[in-house]
This record gives sequence, C-alpha cells and structure tokens, in this order.
Amino acid sequence: MSTELVITPTDPIISHPDTVVLDASWLYEPDPPTRDAYKEFQDGPRLPGARFWSLDDISEPHPERYALMLPSPERFARFAGNHGVSEGSHVVIYDSEGIFSAPRTAWTFKVYGHEKVSVIDGGLPRAKAEGVRLETGPPREFKVVPTVDARAVVGEFGFVGVFADPPEYAEIAKIAARKAPLDDKTVLIDARPAASYESGHIPTSLLFDFPTALLKDPAGFTHLRDPDELKKHFVERVGQETADKVFSRETTVVNNWADIQAWGGYSARPETVRITGPNPV
Repeated sequence: MSTELVITPTDPIISHPDTVVLDASWLYEPDPPTRDAYKEFQDGPRLPGARFWSLDDISEPHPERYALMLPSPERFARFAGNHGVSEGSHVVIYDSEGIFSAPRTAWTFKVYGHEKVSVIDGGLPRAKAEGVRLETGPPREFKVVPTVDARAVVGEFGFVGVFADPPEYAEIAKIAARKAPLDDKTVLIDARPAASYESGHIPTSLLFDFPTALLKDPAGFTHLRDPDELKKHFVERVGQETADKVFSRETTVVNNWADIQAWGGYSARPETVRITGPNPV
C-alpha cells in the first residue's frame, strides 16, 4: 500500500504503534533566531511521543563549513537509529511553522530509500488550531534502534530521485555556462525567497521561491496549496515550456546539491559567475 506523503494532524496513522513522529523544526528568521526550536520542543506543546530531529546536527560537516549538508549514509543511519527509526517505521514529520523545515527532513529520508514518510500539512500550529491532543513537559523516552549497516539505508539507485553520485562543482559550472535555462535536460531551480535570488543567483537558474508556493492560514501558519493550484503557480513562476518539460519528466529538476550546498557553496568560490536581477521568466 502506498504511503500518503501529505497528511493532516488528525490522521490516525500518527498514533499507530509503528509510527515515529519527528519534530523537525528549524528557525530561519530572524538571523540569529530569537527563539530556540529545541527548547520549544522540550517545553511543549508537541505531538504525543514526538522526538526532536535537529537539521543542524544531522548535517554532514563540510571542510568549508557549509550549513545544512545532506548527511552521509553512515551519519543518516546512526541518526535515524538514535531516534528509534527502523526499516519498517512510518516516519511522520512536522515543524513549528506549519510547512517549512519538515519537507527537508522528509526528502532526506526519501533520498536514502525510506519510502514510508509523511509530512503533516500545517504542522504543529494547525494541530493546535484543530484541537488535537498535545503534550507538554519532558518528552517521552523511547527505544534506540541499533544502527544498521549504512548500505541498508541507501536505495537501489543510490541517492534516490537525485543522483547516484552527487555532482561535483564542475557540473554546476557547466550548468551555469549554458546560454539558456533549457539548453539541456536539466532545469536549475532556485527555491530561495525572491529578494535573495535577485541579490545574486547562479546563471540560467529559474526562481521558484518556496515562500510563495505556500498559503497562509488566518491562524498564522503556512500550509500547502492543493496540487492543481500548485501546478498553476509553478507555471506562472517558471513558464509554460519549462513546466511542461518538468511535468512530463523530460528534464531533471535540481534545487539542491548534496556536496556543495547550492548557492552557499557556489557563491563562496571567487571564480564563479553570478548574476543579479529578477527571474527571467
């Protein structure tokens, strides 16, 4: 049976014995944050039985100190086991903003072949608004799962849905040197806010700013657009030709790189070409 990627805070799967609930809250603004995501988790409220998944701690250390790197298979296996996640676990993920950092964690699990992953649309704020039973005080204890062989967490094709081997900087430089965004079968998407994109981005990249892909509930939390509305929004942002190629899977869509940390790694190299200005579409 297929696993629903997006669920509501009242979905019965959340309380299933084989489900591991992860709070993947990570604070982006202001910088530095005036709130502490881990302390908020510790104090509650939180979903019953939730465990805190730190995006900073799971990040693979990088010699250039890039942040939020994709973990190695070994690091991921150890981290998942330390959170009580086994091969048969259904992992349910939420964050404290509604929809923000939870999808990143879901993607990480899917990269390593763990398909039973769901994200709570609207996250903790929606659960509060809908009167879902929550808990406060010290988090519950849970059983740590022995770390499995790292090879067991990698799907049949390596980085599932991304690349069998993460591309080196030369690959990004090649993409950046194209004359137009559709000159080959790769679409480079920049998912940062529009202001960040306009202040500097990789040549031939197209803007699909993550914040505008979401909707804001009157209660203040972010949530996903419905699929048809999201497709329409994508077309508006990147253009019909690009969207058609993406929807038909004629192209590979890239919006993050496991070893060079996207714009952060690209822009840190003095030899790179970067451009400013609005989305060309």
